[in-house]
Amino acid sequence: MNIAFYSGVSGLVAFQQDLDNLSHNMANVNTNGYKASRTNFSDLLYTQMDVNEDDKPLTGHGVKAADQDLMYSQGTPVSTNNQLDFALVGDGFFAVERGDHTEYTRNGAFRISVEGKNGYLVSSDGGYILDAKGKRIKLDREDKNSPLNLDDINEKIGVYQFENPYGLQQTENSCFLETATSGEATALNAKKNAELPYNLVQNALESSNVDIAQEMVDVMITQKAFQFSAKMVQTADSVEEIVNNLR
Repeated sequence: MNIAFYSGVSGLVAFQQDLDNLSHNMANVNTNGYKASRTNFSDLLYTQMDVNEDDKPLTGHGVKAADQDLMYSQGTPVSTNNQLDFALVGDGFFAVERGDHTEYTRNGAFRISVEGKNGYLVSSDGGYILDAKGKRIKLDREDKNSPLNLDDINEKIGVYQFENPYGLQQTENSCFLETATSGEATALNAKKNAELPYNLVQNALESSNVDIAQEMVDVMITQKAFQFSAKMVQTADSVEEIVNNLR
């Protein structure tokens, strides 16, 4: 078996996965509250080379894209002058009720869903925003012709944290799902007058934390690594062709 051939192929697969991840990060450079992810690599199985020596050296069998780490660096708050936009500066997530489960997000672009006499604070795709007690945030008004009461709305929004946020599972719409690794969500502002590890800024949104310059550098490095892996496969194939043509 030509180990160089299979090592090169493993590099092609791993670096293609890394390119997929980098392209996903760059595509979401303008997505509110988006958190970039980074691909981690690991080397594969090592075996002894078949050489007639007492101290036989070991040879590796390539690389794999082991996993992806979420990068939770702070995105820049951008002023929007919209009363229903909120940016989290510091730790925490907003809770969004979607059917029979709850998701968590840093995207604070909220809307109002009018249901009968009352209104509810919802995400841009219609999920209900929850307060610190896990309840929907209801916006009252005197009658159908009166405006909804938005006074102190920032104090009604629940902000949650996890013991291990790196264990959250990514979903669509810049949201995350709770997992056994992340631990259960805990409301940071459940108690009044408690010291909070965040600031909730109204009339602003947290931008994506994607560093476009660094992503471009990573794309070039990964592209070169992909090309070298392809060249290794080509070279190994050429060597096999020479061996097969020997008379």
